Amino acid sequence: MAGDSSGEAEEFEFDCPECGYHIKGEVTKCPKCGVEFVIEEVTEMNCPSCGETISASATSCPKCKTEFVIEEVVVSKPSEKPPPPEPEKSAPQVDEEALRKRFPELVTEIKPLLAIAKDYNIETAEARRLIDKSVSSGKQGDVAAAVEHATQCKTSIMAAINGRLDTDLDYLERLVEVATSMSSNPAGISDSIKSVKDRRSMGDLEGALKDALAGKKQAEKITGKYVEANELCDSLDKLINSCERFYVDVREAKKLLAEAKDAGEHGDWSMMGILARKGREEILKTLPDLLTAELKKAKSMLLDAKAEGKNVSMLVKLLKESGTAFKMEKYEEALDSLIEFKSEVKHL
Repeated sequence: MAGDSSGEAEEFEFDCPECGYHIKGEVTKCPKCGVEFVIEEVTEMNCPSCGETISASATSCPKCKTEFVIEEVVVSKPSEKPPPPEPEKSAPQVDEEALRKRFPELVTEIKPLLAIAKDYNIETAEARRLIDKSVSSGKQGDVAAAVEHATQCKTSIMAAINGRLDTDLDYLERLVEVATSMSSNPAGISDSIKSVKDRRSMGDLEGALKDALAGKKQAEKITGKYVEANELCDSLDKLINSCERFYVDVREAKKLLAEAKDAGEHGDWSMMGILARKGREEILKTLPDLLTAELKKAKSMLLDAKAEGKNVSMLVKLLKESGTAFKMEKYEEALDSLIEFKSEVKHL
């Protein structure tokens, strides 16, 4: 029905301020006189509570103290699709067939290295520990771990052998100086040094060790008692260090070692050897009682570890080695095995 404004917005009406013509709707000029209307920004308003005229930007009425709530219009941004998730990086595939093939190859490579180390009395405790772990992993079906431990074992043996060669070369260089100081011809020793380096560079580690040993024997002929006396001092020094791990009183042996080295500095190789032997004998007198007590302690530690469900295969092996060496009166070997035993206990 005409005139019915229900549901429709109320139409804006006003009179033209210039000619008085009544105008409906929002226009920018009067349709009768043409005067243009300037729409001014509203700077004032009436308080909705008391009617007081106040600034349009006021947040409260200064008269009645009514506070105005200004609602913030939040314009939502158009929804953006989240980026697709990055595909998970799959773990590298383990080629078990290749690992199964590699394991026996590593064992084949390790065996001769262990034999070389044994022949030249090179320490391989860490390597043996790793090969035992490798075998244990293989029995449990963990081929990757077995190969990893075997690889580490090979690296450990190679490092031990190369370490020995470094020591031998340094020693032979020292022997050249000794021979020269004695007005002897060191050519034979120098030839051995060159041969050791050449064989080593070609990967012939066993040949290099063999030539180093030959060089020492050649030096012994040239330098007299020096090589023998020096090796006795080195052996005594090692024995002292081993005994100190078991809190053995080695003061007298240390004193004799110092005197032996002093004799060597003065070129008295015979006295150097005599004093080193005396120090060694001083310690060896204490070893039977020490080893008897330590073997009992080791057996107790083995039983405790076994009761805790730990893998004690290496402990059993080392304890047997130590006990056998003790019965054969190879006290230094027995002591070395006990030191390895204690080290293995810490790794469990």
